[in-house]
Amino acid sequence: MKKISIAMILLSISGLALAEKIYKWVDENGQIHYSSQKPTGQQAELVKVKQGPKVSQDTSQDTQSSQKSEDDEADSDADAAAKAQLAKTEAANRRKLCEQARKNVAALNATVRVTQVDEKTGETFRMNDEQRLQAMKTAQQGVKEYCQ
Repeated sequence: MKKISIAMILLSISGLALAEKIYKWVDENGQIHYSSQKPTGQQAELVKVKQGPKVSQDTSQDTQSSQKSEDDEADSDADAAAKAQLAKTEAANRRKLCEQARKNVAALNATVRVTQVDEKTGETFRMNDEQRLQAMKTAQQGVKEYCQ
């Protein structure tokens, strides 16, 4: 019995020794990241990591349920805040993508020749009719998807 108690104490202490700071941030694409290292040039918040329950021999049911409900409440508040931030970022991204798709449709519908820059070489070239139609379909799909 003493060996089990000693093992439990050592396990709980070793968890504290391994604890690290965890950082959370949202990039410009709305993607949420978690890391043990604070990102450079990016605003990040320190995430409070919930510790496991403490082991004792005289634990009552009331104490366990009270602790569990407080932890659940804190988790749901954090989840709600993260979801609200994500929804806000997604809405901003959708507005930007919608605006860009509409500009592309307008440019491709113009009667003038449309030019494009080759991503590999950086050279500018005129789009032929087939390339223009394909770009128009892509732009219209973007309007349909992002401008709802």
